[in-house]
Amino acid sequence: MAESQRQPMSDAEREVLKVLWEHGPSGVREVLARMTSSGQEWSRSTVITLLQRLEKKGYVKSDKSQFAFIFSAVVSLEDEMRARMNDLASELCNGDALPLVLAFTQTHRFSPEELASFRHMIDDMEPRTKKRGSR
Repeated sequence: MAESQRQPMSDAEREVLKVLWEHGPSGVREVLARMTSSGQEWSRSTVITLLQRLEKKGYVKSDKSQFAFIFSAVVSLEDEMRARMNDLASELCNGDALPLVLAFTQTHRFSPEELASFRHMIDDMEPRTKKRGSR
């Protein structure tokens, strides 16, 4: 399912998906245990419901070949961040990403290593931008 076709996640669904992103494929018991250890007081049926919703929305898949279903993320954290940023750019800036990037960089402090990483990404983007502009 394309990211633009996916229904948005609730906050609770996002918390469950974060467990799968951080710990990989997991059964309901593992997800519940990790949620409980982080202070969440959900029942097993709540976790099952949230995983089923995420599966229906196309964020996770389940392996039903074993006794206990194993759920795994279909969407990576990076893919979800990109989709959310694109949605935000569309909603607030007529699809233009630059105002979002500028707003973000003006309100955050970055380490020298992070700044070097940004410079490297920009350097890598420049050849692609020049090719696009020469059409």
